[in-house]
Amino acid sequence: MLERSARLPQAVEAYRRALEYDRRSPALLVHLGAAHAKLGQSDRALHAFTKALALDPEHPEALRWVARLQIAQGRFDEAVKVYERLARIPPKDQLILSTLADLYVLQGRIPEAIALYEELIDAFGSSSQLHFNLGVLYGRADQFKEALSELSRALELSPESLAIRIALGVTYELSGAFDHAAAHYEEAIRLDPFNARLYHRTAQALLSGRRFSEAARMYQAALDLSPKDMEAIMGLVRVWLAQEQYGRAESFLARQLSTLGDQPELYVALGIVYREAAQHQEALRAFERAIRQQADYAQAHFYLAAQLDELGRRAAARAWLRRTLELDPNHADAMNYLGYLNAEDGVQLEEAERLIEQALELDPDNGAYLDSLGWVYYKMGRIDEAIAQLERAAKFLSTDAVLFDHLAEAYLKQQDIERARRSWERALQLAPDNLILQEKLNHLPRSPSTVAPKPPLSP
Repeated sequence: MLERSARLPQAVEAYRRALEYDRRSPALLVHLGAAHAKLGQSDRALHAFTKALALDPEHPEALRWVARLQIAQGRFDEAVKVYERLARIPPKDQLILSTLADLYVLQGRIPEAIALYEELIDAFGSSSQLHFNLGVLYGRADQFKEALSELSRALELSPESLAIRIALGVTYELSGAFDHAAAHYEEAIRLDPFNARLYHRTAQALLSGRRFSEAARMYQAALDLSPKDMEAIMGLVRVWLAQEQYGRAESFLARQLSTLGDQPELYVALGIVYREAAQHQEALRAFERAIRQQADYAQAHFYLAAQLDELGRRAAARAWLRRTLELDPNHADAMNYLGYLNAEDGVQLEEAERLIEQALELDPDNGAYLDSLGWVYYKMGRIDEAIAQLERAAKFLSTDAVLFDHLAEAYLKQQDIERARRSWERALQLAPDNLILQEKLNHLPRSPSTVAPKPPLSP
């Protein structure tokens, strides 16, 4: 009664007196521990719960309290062990199983969390929330078919759920079904028509599905909601770049600069448009304008460096890449670009190796970075290592002619003529107008296996 009336110090004293009469009562020890926990006395609470569990190792309330305290202290591994003990005690408890599943997710143990949610559905029946959570977990495990099945079941149970519509859109988008993704995002817009993020998501799915006019319409709708929405502005530019409508993109950005003022992001976008349109001097000037507006804009420095390289001014490009890294020491693209330029010129190869390895620490599966590292190894004469990295890069860059050119050069160094031939043939398929690749293939020595055997000498 004292505990329920929030007179906790008096309750603690009453429980202690009760324990004098019954020192082997787990229930009294749990009550004492709970009162200490409510007073914020975690150590005393854990001491009481530990004594209770020594008397009854499966006491559910003692275990629950211990798990709660461990979670509050950030000791998730210990909390998981306690919840696993609780999960084995019949009857099944939905809250315990779902909490354990959430802890598994925090630990990155997705398959075990999935198994628990399946157990929850078997034990307690279908619910929109359970199917939703299970679908999201399948999505995190890249099991998109199962994710879509569970999320669709959740939608059947809650057809007006905004969260489920968005989750379905994201899952379809990740699985490459862009039309289905856009359809679910559009339904989400119907449920929440003033949510600008939904217009962005829909536009991106439509753009990925090459439905350009519809994507532009969605980005324009986002701009109607928020005329200064820079992401929507850039989205419209991406749509027109994909269609090679450079003049339209340029005119649009000029209007935005007139309306919004000299925004550095707009100058960068304008520079990209000029670059794609092969108007290289105009691109250079646009990137320089962006830097004049914001001297510490690292990405503008990076684009300026790339443009200088495009114009053959490699020494200046290197200097601007170094400046990019001064402004943003974790700019992985700048690390890779600078390392690749060094590899191309065969200079400062140890620095190039270090820079690209740092970039790969930030993005381990980036095919362009793996290609650069392989090319550095090639220039160092470490051909086996070069081939290993270039072959790994090919898993991520299957449509990059430069990569297959590098791979062919590495194979040729090993006198593996047939693999070199196949790599240059693949590069030519990707870049059929590249005369240099054709010349390399034409001058490739014949493989010993293709040379006709000499006839035996007459006896």
